[in-house]
Amino acid sequence: MAVTLKLKLKLKQQRSQERHRRILDAATRVFGDRGLAVASLTDVARAAGVPLPSIYDYFADKEDLIANVPARNFEELYEILDRQADEGSCRDRLHRLYTATFSYIVGNPSWGRVFFLEIWPSVLAEHPTIRRSIDDYARRYIDLLEEGVARREFRRDLDPHLAMSLLMGAMCHLTAVWLLYGKRFDLRMKGAAAFAALSPTFAKRRRS
Repeated sequence: MAVTLKLKLKLKQQRSQERHRRILDAATRVFGDRGLAVASLTDVARAAGVPLPSIYDYFADKEDLIANVPARNFEELYEILDRQADEGSCRDRLHRLYTATFSYIVGNPSWGRVFFLEIWPSVLAEHPTIRRSIDDYARRYIDLLEEGVARREFRRDLDPHLAMSLLMGAMCHLTAVWLLYGKRFDLRMKGAAAFAALSPTFAKRRRS
């Protein structure tokens, strides 16, 4: 009897988690397609295939739902990264993180539009939940850059926060242009080229 109750509880929790993910995935698509200002919770519920009241089981309001969209998408990105071998130099791992993000954006342009055109340039980026998601992502870069300095792969006077900002700045600009001008270029290739241009500035200076 106790085993049956535990199993039922586990299945209920799994269904709840799946519905939570489904709502966030639908929100990413709807907000990306229609824009944050225009899209409604009714639109999201319809896209997720759930009754409107179900959204309020997980999120207090539209702002709360928007605030949780970045965490869901970063979670998916990290799952992709975690399936790859965590091997190689700090530069290799930094390259994988950077280029995997561009690949994720290309595969999920609605997410790119929500984050890089709507959230990042606005006061929404100050929301505590969104800020935490951004900080967690940035921390992955900083950790690798600091490790690279410690292992003497990168120059001793490298500022990890500045290096991270340069990489993120290029990513934000390239993604925004790609979205605004009809995806006229290969975003993955541009991202790889940006990394190739920036990463040599992190390396140890050779003595002449």
